[in-house]
Amino acid sequence: MKIIILLFILLNLVYAKKDFYYSFINSSGAQISEKRKQTIRDGFDIIENAKLLARDGKIDEAYSLIKDYKEKNKINVLDSDLTILYSELSLKKKSKRYSLEAATLLENAINSSSINQFDLAKAYMLLVELKLKVNKTKDAKYFAQIIINNFDDELTKTYGKIQLAKVYKYQRSYPKAIKILYSILAKTNDQLVATVVANELFDVYIANDNFEKANKLISNVLKNNIEYYANDSYLANEKVTKLIKSNMPEHAAEILKELLNKTTKEESIEDFKYKLANTYMLMYDRTNFYLEKAKELYKDIINDYAQGSYATKSKMFIDEILMRQGRIKPAVIAAKYQSSEAMQQKALLQELINDKQDKKYKLILKSKKIYKKISNQIAKRFGYDTIDSIFDEVNIEMIKEFLSSEKCFELNKALKSSRSETLEKLIEDETIKFQFFECLIEVPYEKAYLQVKNIFNTSRDPNIYLYLERMAYSLNLIEDSLDYSAKVEMVDNRDVLIKEFLYRYQILKSKGDSLSLDKFFSYTNKNLDFIELNKNNPVIVDFFYDYYLYLLKKDDMKRANEILNRLYLKQKELKANIYSPFVEMELSKLSKDGNNLQESIDYLLEAKENTRRLKPNDEAKIYYDILKLYDTTGNNIKKDEYLLKCKEVKDTKDSLYKKMCDEM
Repeated sequence: MKIIILLFILLNLVYAKKDFYYSFINSSGAQISEKRKQTIRDGFDIIENAKLLARDGKIDEAYSLIKDYKEKNKINVLDSDLTILYSELSLKKKSKRYSLEAATLLENAINSSSINQFDLAKAYMLLVELKLKVNKTKDAKYFAQIIINNFDDELTKTYGKIQLAKVYKYQRSYPKAIKILYSILAKTNDQLVATVVANELFDVYIANDNFEKANKLISNVLKNNIEYYANDSYLANEKVTKLIKSNMPEHAAEILKELLNKTTKEESIEDFKYKLANTYMLMYDRTNFYLEKAKELYKDIINDYAQGSYATKSKMFIDEILMRQGRIKPAVIAAKYQSSEAMQQKALLQELINDKQDKKYKLILKSKKIYKKISNQIAKRFGYDTIDSIFDEVNIEMIKEFLSSEKCFELNKALKSSRSETLEKLIEDETIKFQFFECLIEVPYEKAYLQVKNIFNTSRDPNIYLYLERMAYSLNLIEDSLDYSAKVEMVDNRDVLIKEFLYRYQILKSKGDSLSLDKFFSYTNKNLDFIELNKNNPVIVDFFYDYYLYLLKKDDMKRANEILNRLYLKQKELKANIYSPFVEMELSKLSKDGNNLQESIDYLLEAKENTRRLKPNDEAKIYYDILKLYDTTGNNIKKDEYLLKCKEVKDTKDSLYKKMCDEM
């Protein structure tokens, strides 16, 4: 808590003291002279003037005035006020040396009873802050407890508790500080006390990185009592600085606008306009809204205060705005402000942004080392959290283009140079998320898979589980894929189970565990409609083959024959005779058993035609089976033709059918 706050509480006491001093009667009972009265009045005027300077933020000027006057002061009745104000200004100098000197002086003054009784509470409050400034927390806590325990009125005790909360904040005991401050807020009806507590609570939240609560709190303070800051430029500027450091420039702008409404001093108007313009620059939202607001303020400064402190910088910032609005080229700015490193970086960043808008992604990434020189502070000024976040956007926009044109291989290359944050943003984008997943399956990339896995680790979305299952399988992470398959089954969403059906089959087959595959086919028997619903998936060919073998093993000949026929038809439909000649030979055997001899022959002839790389042993068996069928039908010409073909087959290995042909 800034000690200047206490002026609002003790102001009436100060004026009461002045009246008392002016009617001072000495030890002999005689009233003091008019000359001495005037000297006292002059002393109080100097003190009040110093306070006004401090409220205007002129701490060095106020400190020098009081220090000089204090050293030559001969009037004892002013010592208490001078010591307290000197200590307060020393604290505001924000130097450990000044604070140490003031703490020693103030403590000695209290111990020697040089501080007036009605100034003691304020003196102890100052002493708490001075001790914290020089890292003497035990002393600070001791003096805070004195205020709480040794003063009778509740208001003073309340301010003692606020000082104790400040000690806890310094010690990083944030829960203790918050507990004290909340207990005061729960009891007080005093708007000033509530504002002082809220101001301190804001600092505790910021120190504890609880920016959301801090933001909500300062919003309420500014809504209900913005005058708390507007009546004291020093206090206001301190708060503005804290708000900007805490990334809350919108609240800083509120305070500065209120200061501008209240002040009539030209130098203050210039200062506040400049600070407000700079704050608007920090509020940039990638539109012209805040840039235009800042530009108007900079123009006012140039027009109204041409010889002032901020005219030159205002001209430079207007050039920056014009560059960002596309009215001046970055190269012109770079040439004009060669001695300004900040303007050089701004010109470089604008060049990057221009190339980004023109979709020159590869050029940007090639020049990444050059752009990396741009500071994060400059990046924030242009609406980005960090310089890396700009490259994230470039990568994301480039990846989106790859996705829209289905260039998954190009995407894979781009991901290898992307940060984890880039992947996270892609995954969070609902418009491209699933398209992104499909590409990761088509062209696997383990880093991306692990990132997706980490982000959706606690998801209950079966579609996400299915994508993770497929990604893991594409990376040959079989155990991972089985885990996600189990999660899909656990969620028990029929639509997703249908989509997952053949993926689970592939995973189990690749595992090479016949028992697990048998369990899957048992699951199939309970969900036979899944087969029909997946009939257009090319994987169904492999499934039909293995399912046929399973059904044979289970002696379910009716369903086995049905699946064999479906396998045959699907191979023909896809023109992918993966399991020829096995399928045709099996069908030939079934036709033979049914006494459909010509059909049996046709299947064998088709097997020979459909099989691109027919093994010699299979070829010999096909010819042997054909000649035997022709023999049965009495077609000796065809029988002899295929007997000759069987004998001409070469490179068979231990083929019984070739041997029988050769012996016929």
